[in-house]
Amino acid sequence: MLKKCYRMQKNALFKHVFANGKSYVSKHVVIYVLKAYPAKFGFIASKRIGSAVTRNRARRLLREAIRLNLKKIKLESQVILIARKPIVNASFKEVEKSVLYLCRKAGILNENS
Repeated sequence: MLKKCYRMQKNALFKHVFANGKSYVSKHVVIYVLKAYPAKFGFIASKRIGSAVTRNRARRLLREAIRLNLKKIKLESQVILIARKPIVNASFKEVEKSVLYLCRKAGILNENS
């Protein structure tokens, strides 16, 4: 489980990142990145993804991909990860690959870790 200090919980912070951050898109995930301190991660799966069970699985996959690669991610950025429809049939490895690709593209991935 991702530690509470890394989770984005306030609606105002989500709005701030959406308004001022830059977005990146892949097949399974869209991320919004704002270079700001402290490091926070938000996870979104809309009703278009499917039932509550499906949305929860999508958020779990995204949280786990971040948790396992937290040491590789620069901790001076606030990131919102939004699940897209293809995540429903995706394996964890595919989702993790998409998340790492977008983090690398956004410039928040430490390549030496």
